[in-house]
Amino acid sequence: MKKILLSLLAVLAIQSAHAATINISGALTGTNNWISINTYILNGPVYALSNVVLNIEAGTVIKGQTNATAATISALFITRGAKIYANGTANSPIIFTSVLDNTDDPFDLSLYQRGLWGGVVLLGNAKINTAGNAEGNAANPKFDVYEGLSANQVHGEFVHRFGGNNDDDNSGVFRYVSIRHGGKVLESSKEINGLSMGGVGRGTTIEFVETYAIADDGFEFFGGTVNTKYLVSAFNDDDAFDADEGYNGKNQFWFSIQEPGARDKGFELNGEPDGIGVNAAHKAKFTVYNATAIGAGTNSGGANNNTFNIKGYASPSIYNSIFTEYAQRGIAIDATSFTNFTLGDADLRNNLWWGFTGGSNPNSMTNICTTTNAQILFTDLSRSNSIVNPLLRGIGRLDNGMLDPRPQTGSPALTGGLTPPNDGFYAQTSHRGAFNTVNWAADWTALAEYRILNGAGGGVPTATVNVPAIVAPTLSFVTSGGSITLECASQIGRTYQLQSADSLGTLPGWNNIGAPVAGTGANINFVQPIGATNAFYQIMVQ
Repeated sequence: MKKILLSLLAVLAIQSAHAATINISGALTGTNNWISINTYILNGPVYALSNVVLNIEAGTVIKGQTNATAATISALFITRGAKIYANGTANSPIIFTSVLDNTDDPFDLSLYQRGLWGGVVLLGNAKINTAGNAEGNAANPKFDVYEGLSANQVHGEFVHRFGGNNDDDNSGVFRYVSIRHGGKVLESSKEINGLSMGGVGRGTTIEFVETYAIADDGFEFFGGTVNTKYLVSAFNDDDAFDADEGYNGKNQFWFSIQEPGARDKGFELNGEPDGIGVNAAHKAKFTVYNATAIGAGTNSGGANNNTFNIKGYASPSIYNSIFTEYAQRGIAIDATSFTNFTLGDADLRNNLWWGFTGGSNPNSMTNICTTTNAQILFTDLSRSNSIVNPLLRGIGRLDNGMLDPRPQTGSPALTGGLTPPNDGFYAQTSHRGAFNTVNWAADWTALAEYRILNGAGGGVPTATVNVPAIVAPTLSFVTSGGSITLECASQIGRTYQLQSADSLGTLPGWNNIGAPVAGTGANINFVQPIGATNAFYQIMVQ
């Protein structure tokens, strides 16, 4: 008679007794479990192919080799149809960095050392509105090719393509992850971002993610519908946040800071790619509540360190945010995007603006607005954009603990925010900026580890939504005829993955059975046939 072992694991299971350095290259297939006791080295581009599942345990370190050519740059690609479950914690984040980075020594690299490897690329099946690739732009549904890379196939798949017609597409979970010292140049004007999201769907969870010292954008959205929370973009050499190709999504609690030596805009927001915009019916309508964006420093010199460049039919709506300490000026809105502001498809409202360069009165509407179009944000008083010092506790860019982006007592940022929609995604807040009293970036980021960020007020925000603490459910089973039914309680906001193994050793080969099942708050069932050989089952809670 078949013997059945049932175990419930809230993490990824049984670890080897000995740490190992594991080299990864080429294509991933099947189910892959990367565990924290090991270090994983990316050798060139690594592709999780369609239907692959990559599970990364909290505390795992992944390092990219520094390679010379575009074809050999180390990067992790989660391709269309694949899933990554990178589920770190505030005390045990998942770190992506360079092989040159000794993660046991926070001072071995210079603070702003960039371009030592590639980055992380998530590619999904959600919609885009206009593609730079001519073949993809003519297709139905449209697709594009990431950074114009080759159309070569790997195991029969076009691994650099993104886009489709499934806005609910799910690429997995990316939580408490720090991506450091990447952004290596592919070719002229083409670099890998810290986290690139091409056509990623709203079924994907992205929250508590940092991109640090990247030689290109911190975060870039190429279309798609993914929602994000608690993002940190620090000291990246281009834009802190970039959006293009019809991105539609909901976002809350974004923090960025730049340094004088290498940076560009705070936000580069395109509705459609430069030079080929056609005013597509699928507009780039996305929303951000509660951002704090700190530039390179007032009068720090250099060019292009403006807060916003909004162009190409972009339609962002940004509320309850703080924009301060930019080396140049505030905001430019081109004619195509200005139309969307007048139509109500785009909006910036209830934001605080302070700390810009230029003229005898840098903190004036005429100086902040680099185009006349942008003045609508201040002349229309109903938008409640205020030019006032947000009184942050500390702005610092060195490893002296002077950075504390929380508002001081008496700050105008503590009140006056619009209440976000109560739709199950947004935390219901009334303050402005990414922080209130809790410094949610204090424990798990490179900013904290490198002692740039002051640890005062550190903790997990009580307003977190969709991250319920894991409760170990009671697991039961019954057999009937030739099958076994496993039943367990579930929580909304968690997913449940049934796995099996043929034997239990020091490192069993656990394989996913079916797709993850979303928690409903009620019991959920898994039905499996009873075979002639032993089998072992576990349920992984994410």
